[in-house]
Amino acid sequence: MRLVPALFAIAVVLTPAAGGGRASPPPPVEAAVISTGEAPCGAAARAGFLWVGVYGAGTLLRVDQRGRVATRVRVGRSACRVAVGPAAVWVTRDRAGEVVRLALGSGRRLRVKVAAEPFDVLLAAGSAWVTSYATGLVTRLDSRTGRRTFMARVGENPAGLASCGGRVWIGHGRNASWLTSIHPTTLRVRRFPLKVVAPGWPQCIRDDLWVTTPDSVLRLDARTGHVLRRLRLGETLADVAAGPDGLVWVTDKEHSVVHRVTPDGRSVVDSFPAGPGAFALARAGDSMWVTSFAGADVRRYDRR
Repeated sequence: MRLVPALFAIAVVLTPAAGGGRASPPPPVEAAVISTGEAPCGAAARAGFLWVGVYGAGTLLRVDQRGRVATRVRVGRSACRVAVGPAAVWVTRDRAGEVVRLALGSGRRLRVKVAAEPFDVLLAAGSAWVTSYATGLVTRLDSRTGRRTFMARVGENPAGLASCGGRVWIGHGRNASWLTSIHPTTLRVRRFPLKVVAPGWPQCIRDDLWVTTPDSVLRLDARTGHVLRRLRLGETLADVAAGPDGLVWVTDKEHSVVHRVTPDGRSVVDSFPAGPGAFALARAGDSMWVTSFAGADVRRYDRR
């Protein structure tokens, strides 16, 4: 672990935030850089701990509030997206075609075979949901046993997952131009066409659905799927999340930066370097963590 002096912060201001003359929150402070091994991928936080799937090293890490790696579990290469609940942590392994469930109490690992190239995992409505990028399938698993309870074909390259507005939302990659939703009770599958390509990474923020495309971030009504705002930002956008500063954070892998966006999605507040291949975001209290997929660390950003 490499701690960074508390006064260190770099930001490139792109567009003033719209706010009727109100001052924008100051740039965050890069407070810690934690060595993870090659290609840290997905991240999720719960109960004061950060969990990171490390793609190259094939490990699942638990990082405490002081930035120490408290647990390191070998799950196998290509460990990536992470979901954590009260009883277990789930991590995808796309090349192995499986998700791994790690019980928080016993540490028991359960390997669950799913359709090829599992892309993301989500814990919602009492189940684990997994997308299969290669097959166009979404699978629902029993969150305790890993038993398959439902499977739906949703179209090309299903990617990220989010729970919002009472439904499970699925993003899509490559040439897809729609989002998909599944009602967790009725299991009704709906498609929502969009005038964008590859809306891959949905996230629920203040009851609205946000999703990144390669060059834009969208804010949508989670009930209707109607696009409320589109903001063009870059070329290789990845994750989106609500920050502790009241802004919306968006990672840009190719440029290794995080953009901070106003809560209405109208404008960029600033952008700052966030490690090589800035990829996944996870909020823990008043801090935000960013994985460096093209590097070997995860970075913590604190409010000033």
